[in-house]
Amino acid sequence: MTRLLLVNGNTSKTVTQKLLAEAERHAGANVQISAVTARFGADLVSDRASNVIAGHAVLDAVAHHQGPYDAVLVAISLDTAVEALREVLSVPVVGMTEAACWQACLVSNRFGVVMPDRNTLPLYRERILNYGLRERLAGLRAIEATVQTHHAAPADSEAALRAAIMDLVVNEGSEAVVLAGASMTGLQRRLQPLVPVPLLDGISSGVIILEGLIRLNLPTSHVNGPYNTTLSGLSGPCTELLSGLPSARKSI
Repeated sequence: MTRLLLVNGNTSKTVTQKLLAEAERHAGANVQISAVTARFGADLVSDRASNVIAGHAVLDAVAHHQGPYDAVLVAISLDTAVEALREVLSVPVVGMTEAACWQACLVSNRFGVVMPDRNTLPLYRERILNYGLRERLAGLRAIEATVQTHHAAPADSEAALRAAIMDLVVNEGSEAVVLAGASMTGLQRRLQPLVPVPLLDGISSGVIILEGLIRLNLPTSHVNGPYNTTLSGLSGPCTELLSGLPSARKSI
């Protein structure tokens, strides 16, 4: 049995259940998925400040999880704390947006990204450029809806979402489009028949990539971290995780 840990860096348990359902839809028959929700922070991260807090919350959620796992899917669309988890864990760690972007590169020369909140557009751009995908990124679009309203009534945003996709295709030359944001999870299945390019979803992409990494059984790089740093004010489990103690390196 392969065991995946899905970590929602938002505090919304409703979002967690939506992400888990989509992950289970795409997981193999021998894959068991556990999901955890951030204990503190924003209900839906949508700015720099709440994203910084979410970084701590993601680390904390992983540290408090009881039970083994073979890989971690960071199910917050800004891929918050992915690099930090890779420093302290001995299992594969993948962010949902990086997974979708890299899969988009496998099915297209240049891809676009659509998100549900204009305020987060600079954050997505910075994240994707940080992955070294400047030349592959055709453009980004944000639909006229906040994360909160889009999550509450996703059907109301589908027309605007389809228009944004086609704008990227016609005006930016996108050959594939990533639907970014937890609130968009699952929409690619409804919209795919209506558009002429592949639509990529972070949760499905992340699950499939992690299953492949587990099968490859690659060793974890220990070139960077964890480092000998004095920590204070954190929970016991989080301190253990960041200190690199063997008891914190799950799975395994």
